[in-house]
Amino acid sequence: MNHSRAVTATEFGQAVRWAREERKLQQTDLAERLGVTRMTVSRLERGERVNIETAVRALSECGFEVVVVPKFSRITVEGR
Repeated sequence: MNHSRAVTATEFGQAVRWAREERKLQQTDLAERLGVTRMTVSRLERGERVNIETAVRALSECGFEVVVVPKFSRITVEGR
């Protein structure tokens, strides 16, 4: 199971791109599921400003969830 840590908008966007590609979705596919334009997905993946709800839902649509942990913490990810 892969996971990533994102502390910047750019890193978050890279995580969204990776998750989307893992699900073999095109930007247009994800945009349609989210009810936004392909450009919104593109902006998200580049780390540009988008609605926080859109950002979180994008990961959810790709089968991932956002978890907030204290900075520099060590975490263990277990499969379900």
